[in-house]
Amino acid sequence: MIEAELRGKVLRGQLQDDEDFLTSAVFGLLQYVPPSIFWTEVLTRAKSCEGKPFVERCKELGAHIANYEKMDVYFWPVHQTFGEPDLLFVFSGGDQPPLCYIIEAKLWSNKSGREEQDQLNRYLAVLKDSRWLDKVTGFRGRVALPGLIYLTPRASWVELYDSIKHAPDHPIAESSLFLLQWQDILEVARQVSPQAGKLGQAMLTRIADFLGHRGLAYFRGFIHLPLEDFTAMEAHFYSSTKTGFSGFTEMSLEMGLLEGLSFYTSKQVSIFHGFTEELFEPVTATDTVFYRR
Repeated sequence: MIEAELRGKVLRGQLQDDEDFLTSAVFGLLQYVPPSIFWTEVLTRAKSCEGKPFVERCKELGAHIANYEKMDVYFWPVHQTFGEPDLLFVFSGGDQPPLCYIIEAKLWSNKSGREEQDQLNRYLAVLKDSRWLDKVTGFRGRVALPGLIYLTPRASWVELYDSIKHAPDHPIAESSLFLLQWQDILEVARQVSPQAGKLGQAMLTRIADFLGHRGLAYFRGFIHLPLEDFTAMEAHFYSSTKTGFSGFTEMSLEMGLLEGLSFYTSKQVSIFHGFTEELFEPVTATDTVFYRR
């Protein structure tokens, strides 16, 4: 399905907003990437509300990601009381206890449940059920349980703080809930793919391409294009017609009077800090540049 979408064979709206498809497509490939590749880097980007990286929490429990020999991923395991988390990860092998943690993935929706039914707190309770973990994973005895990673395309800290606020044990929730963004997966996949071997590189490259195609990349500034790349018939300007900004409105060049137009430019190209307004009158054709993402 990843190849079909990248080649335009999947219509927008069919699966574009389906977070289960996104989760399956990405982690369906990532489950074959061994613990020694990719995972330490991406799990370093998962942070608690205290700012602690997930890998540091693992080390406190005697678990070093890169030293594991095997990784298993359980998709949508069902707990009869607390529900169905998206992903249960189990790292094993090597001279350290098995490592189990949950990833709950979202796309455009927020977490479900409120207060005592809070979704993230319910899934933390899943990890505390040793009999359920034994049944699903087949492990017995000591297991490292660092917590839950909430994966979204946004900086969803408000949701994590809300879960901590309504958790039965606030300190445990504070140290066990972590935030990661889809954009981090894309960036780390591109970063480590050259060192991942032929098969690993192929998988990580496709994952990065797929997430980029979905628009799940961090904004890294505009591309600078000289004016001569455009013709008047191709050019469009964008303006907001409302005081409270609610999106751009497209206006063809021939529809506007030049003295009534304003251009918007970013003063920072590498890091976007918002638009500033510049009136048309002081701008000459030789000074004008357009920006696109």
